Amino acid sequence: MKSKKTRAVALMLLSSCAFSCMQVFVKLTADSVGTFEQTFFRNFVSLFVALFMVKRAGAHPLREMRGKPALWGRSFFGFLGIVLFFYAAGNAPQTSVAMLNRASPVFVTLLAGVFLKEKITGVKVASVSLCLLGAYIAMNPSFENSDFVPLLCALLAAVAAGVAYTLLAYCKGSVSPSVIILHFSAFSTAAAGFLMIPSFKMPSLKTLGLLLMIGLFAAAGQIFLTYAYQMAPASEVSIYQYSGVVFTALFSFGAFGETLEGRSILGGIIIFGAIFWVFRYHRMQDGGGKD
Repeated sequence: MKSKKTRAVALMLLSSCAFSCMQVFVKLTADSVGTFEQTFFRNFVSLFVALFMVKRAGAHPLREMRGKPALWGRSFFGFLGIVLFFYAAGNAPQTSVAMLNRASPVFVTLLAGVFLKEKITGVKVASVSLCLLGAYIAMNPSFENSDFVPLLCALLAAVAAGVAYTLLAYCKGSVSPSVIILHFSAFSTAAAGFLMIPSFKMPSLKTLGLLLMIGLFAAAGQIFLTYAYQMAPASEVSIYQYSGVVFTALFSFGAFGETLEGRSILGGIIIFGAIFWVFRYHRMQDGGGKD
């Protein structure tokens, strides 16, 4: 159990890193194509990766998908969360949007306690609260001069992601990870492809390359995340998504020259401190014969 949870932690950290890389390319293409076009390419590449994974694993997608409403719910809420987040990111300050979007682990913890019967401990509540505090300090969001609707969309994106990740954990044991990724990728590609038709813009070769990079990093992040939620309780692994705050700050500094202020470094220290606390706590619990 201990080694399985450790692998889940490593996969969640890799997922956060991959999604942070994806955000860099989302920002680079924001002025060239629309939200639904970005969403389409985000999932189009994942679709082919998922098809390869399903074939290699010898899975039977149609058989596994039959009679699985939770799987459809995971794909729908996952797609909804992406669209809401991309819209918010294009219409409100990035720090404010990112801060609100980082609330998704809170909803995962709450929903996992209600629907998956996972125990909500004081350590989980305290660590998530510390991560929210660290994210606020690191991002220094400014909500005063922002429109209400984009900020509401950012918060709703966090709620949708929380529902999607809870349903993902619910599918554990009944649907293989490769089939979950295939279903989500196919659903999102089809939905985004249909919705992007009215505003479609033919991308240049350079923009097309950047869009493909969105898809590649999104595919990697989705794969790591799906396997992480299959290996450990949702409320335990969701907190590691906060590492994305630090990865995003570092990549923004490297790609766009955005300065790392002292408060950003302090927020990152608080986040990783809380993450390390949770990691050590669960290792001690597993070592003591507890789950």
